[in-house]
Amino acid sequence: MLGPRGARAHFRARLGSIWARRVRPRLAGNGSQIYASARLFAVAALVVFSFVAVPSFVAAQAGDAGAGKTVYERKCAGCHGDKGDGKGPAAELLSPKPRDFTAGLYKIRTTANKVPTDQDIFRVITDGMPGTSMPPWAVLPEKDRWNLVAYVKTFAAEKFKEGPKNLELPKDVASSPESIKRGKEMFEAIECHKCHGTDGRADGPSRAELKDEWGNPIPPANLTKRWTFRGGAGRTEIATRLANGVLGTPMPAFLDSVEKPEDIWHLTNFIVSLGPESPRYATLVTVTAVSDAIPDDANADYWKKLAPSNIPLMGQVIVDPRNFNPAIDLVSVRAVYNDKEIAFHLTWDDPTQSAADPASKLYADAIALQFPPQITPGLERPYFLMGDGSDAVYLLRWENGKGVSEATANGPAKIAPLAGAEARGKAVYANGQYRLVIKRPLGAGDAARPAFTPAVFTPVAFQAWDGGAGETGTKMSLTSWYYLRLEEPQSNRRFVIPPVVAILTLAVMLLVVRVANRRA
Repeated sequence: MLGPRGARAHFRARLGSIWARRVRPRLAGNGSQIYASARLFAVAALVVFSFVAVPSFVAAQAGDAGAGKTVYERKCAGCHGDKGDGKGPAAELLSPKPRDFTAGLYKIRTTANKVPTDQDIFRVITDGMPGTSMPPWAVLPEKDRWNLVAYVKTFAAEKFKEGPKNLELPKDVASSPESIKRGKEMFEAIECHKCHGTDGRADGPSRAELKDEWGNPIPPANLTKRWTFRGGAGRTEIATRLANGVLGTPMPAFLDSVEKPEDIWHLTNFIVSLGPESPRYATLVTVTAVSDAIPDDANADYWKKLAPSNIPLMGQVIVDPRNFNPAIDLVSVRAVYNDKEIAFHLTWDDPTQSAADPASKLYADAIALQFPPQITPGLERPYFLMGDGSDAVYLLRWENGKGVSEATANGPAKIAPLAGAEARGKAVYANGQYRLVIKRPLGAGDAARPAFTPAVFTPVAFQAWDGGAGETGTKMSLTSWYYLRLEEPQSNRRFVIPPVVAILTLAVMLLVVRVANRRA
């Protein structure tokens, strides 16, 4: 049985095997250094969603293109290609595709024309591109990064002959309810919702038609997840993207499209209001003890009063078919229990509502919670990828069109449904988001089902599938093991003891007074 360290070691070994089989053979003649870079990019593709770009205000330095070429071949060619055309051996596994430097189109710029400043390129190298396979390269010496800037520009030297032009943003407008309201009006007036959706969750009616400059499908940004914004999550960064657009993508410049220049800031303030700058990922799911009935309605105000635990998901890349570009990267969990049952309220974004349709080769959206069948002391847990031949896991799964089911699994290929349905659930979908309530009894029922006990740390893992993105089977998003803990129910003694103490104190005081009066 694999413990936590064993599972991580197995994961790293399998990831290395993937790249050794699929990427390294294509690198013959390019040297092992590029292979190491390619594998590093694969790892970055799994975890880069957790990075948030931070502005890097660094004075520009003159780089050495010759020295930059050496760094590029060692660190960058695995994805961007030896010729800088974005066709490195790892490119086919990545979405969005690596940047084609030969086109001279740079998404993230702070300029009024198409030419980025050296600082713009340096910042992307340093901070990476959140939500993509481009990791932050701050680990490289600063001199190497400036040398990379100089070398990358040589792939389209003619594009830099003009020189960058300064972008002057309108005067800043502080956020206020009035500004946010005006921003929402502009959001609708210039039809941002057609791509980004009514609530900004990337579910607009035009999303399926969007392509980049090279004809590759490119989804719109989910505006509720600012930490994934390629060019930064701050107000100035957002206003800059709105003003000058994102080159090579369908995102246009809006500085000349809004009614008044200051509307850029109103629109910025509205976008900022849609979601936090950071997801504040949780490490523990707290299950709140309640005494009343638990509602089935996932939209009930009852659930809004509970703070969510945000859990990040990554693509499953251990077994075939693998998911190098997962569609679902976060699930928000709320949980409560009473004397009879436990309930999980799950929220996750999905731009399309998909049910299984074999005729159209469509798959169903789904999500699952995973637990060990028996909760034992210590750190040993089943293998996080649905268990293995030695140790099974219990799955509590919801599927669009089928509802909730329970199963036991000894690996992804050995899943057996459990008889005697004890779990139930109800889901709602609106504006690019699912909300789901799953309930089941606190007790175990049988040896294949876990019992949930107050004050006990219970391992839990999550898996999710976006059927509209072709995710099914092992092509999914998942987590490793987390923990949930049921709060201990509060005793009624807290209401009884204070009055009793007060009465006893008063009685003692009266007794003392009486004794004192007698002696007097």
